[in-house]
Amino acid sequence: MAEPGAQEGRSPAGDWATAKGSPESGSLCERLRRFARWLQEGGRSPLYVALLRGAAEDCRRDGIVARAFAGIDIAPGSVPALRLMAALHYLVLRGEAPALARFFPSAGGHEDPGGAWQVAAATLAERFEQVRERLRRGVQTNEPGRSAALYGGLLWASARLRAPLRVLEIGASAGLNLLADRFAYAVGGELLGELGSPVRFEEPWRGAPVHDPAAAARALRISKRRGCDTAPIDVRRPGTRELLMSYVWPDEPERLTRLQAALALASTAPPHVERAQASRWLGDVLAEHNAATVVMQSVMWQYLGEGERRAITAAIECGAEHGPLVWLTLEPGADATRRFEFAARTFPGGERRVLARCSDHGPPVHWLGG
Repeated sequence: MAEPGAQEGRSPAGDWATAKGSPESGSLCERLRRFARWLQEGGRSPLYVALLRGAAEDCRRDGIVARAFAGIDIAPGSVPALRLMAALHYLVLRGEAPALARFFPSAGGHEDPGGAWQVAAATLAERFEQVRERLRRGVQTNEPGRSAALYGGLLWASARLRAPLRVLEIGASAGLNLLADRFAYAVGGELLGELGSPVRFEEPWRGAPVHDPAAAARALRISKRRGCDTAPIDVRRPGTRELLMSYVWPDEPERLTRLQAALALASTAPPHVERAQASRWLGDVLAEHNAATVVMQSVMWQYLGEGERRAITAAIECGAEHGPLVWLTLEPGADATRRFEFAARTFPGGERRVLARCSDHGPPVHWLGG
């Protein structure tokens, strides 16, 4: 199905992050409270529900949470709830908050979440400047689960373009999703991707992106893979494991295990991620040579200003003059629900179609065609 897409500077899937009633609109206290409610309604992370409820109430009383965020930009599209939770989780993973670790399953904790906020508030007071430093940093959830959609998109693009693909990812963080074809996917009795990969998905799809996924997987060739990010994360640096794990909810072991496996794989051949603004980087890279190209992104559009969105769109439309191109976008849906929309714009022409819908962290992926 064809839709207008992002040519007017809009998000490829709409402006979920600033929609009325979304978890990321309103004041700091409202956003903390709404995110807690959003998690609870989705049956997600009881620990973070408890912590964010406590943080929202503390914020309402101008307590330590309000002081910690004082002077820090939390513009629409940023995620203060996850900044705060990541700051606390990072201290736990580093062994710097042993009292709080008793509540975090990711650190072996099993205590009831009901008592977590009081301990978290004490930890904030004790590690105030460390927390402030982390709150200034945006969220970089490099979620390899989203590769369940992105890999299907690569199969779709390969079948359409019928050529080796140059894969470019914007907002790539540590570049884990640039390795989507090096993960294993058990789909309908077939094993796709890299068969011996430590990252394995069990039946992540409902439907399929192409008529014959096994044939498409055999035909997929990636000639080059590159990414960019304004603050790239080097998988080889000490502390990277704890940093990326801190963005994952501590009571979701499947995600944590998958991330650690992806980091182990990436460390053997680190993805090439450059420090650059996406629009400028795309303008340069797309003009380098004619090649069948896939530009992809996952949950990064909401963090960009309107000017950068327009510039990225213009760079892609201009770059498509150098060769066939598919722009894959995995972003929140426009209706402020939990459904994320996976779409493709194909060039020449610029037609946009929705390929699938999925959860915020990937599986299950519901394909709309095949």
